[in-house]
Amino acid sequence: MTYWLIPIQEDMWDTIRSEGVYGYKQDLSQYIAKGDYLIIYVSKYYAKVYGGKIVGVVKVLTEWYHDETPVFPEEKVRNRALFPYRVRVEPEVTGVCEFKSILDKIVFIEDKAQLAKYLRNAPANLKRPIPEQDAKLIEECLNGHI
Repeated sequence: MTYWLIPIQEDMWDTIRSEGVYGYKQDLSQYIAKGDYLIIYVSKYYAKVYGGKIVGVVKVLTEWYHDETPVFPEEKVRNRALFPYRVRVEPEVTGVCEFKSILDKIVFIEDKAQLAKYLRNAPANLKRPIPEQDAKLIEECLNGHI
């Protein structure tokens, strides 16, 4: 099992949970596979509640597939798929983890002063997996134990 950090727009989180699907603009199958885990980080851009926070860990249940059906909020507004490369997912742990509260404890961010470069694109962390020790720390934070 491999953990990946995935930044999303805040309004995508409800769809990920309710529809059990994650989508992206490009095929990520060279990185993310069935059985992997996605650590969901809400980007600060346009966020009202969860910006800068981790909101969940979801398990990837399927291989990647292409689907043009609008399911995410921005897609529904534009009436076209913006994130057509998708996987089915199921939440493993949900909650709210203030990213900065665990920043000094996680090891995957080597340069804490350059935090933003580790939180962009998908998968984030410069397209590298998240070490299991960091994933477990994030899960503890989501469960309210940190």
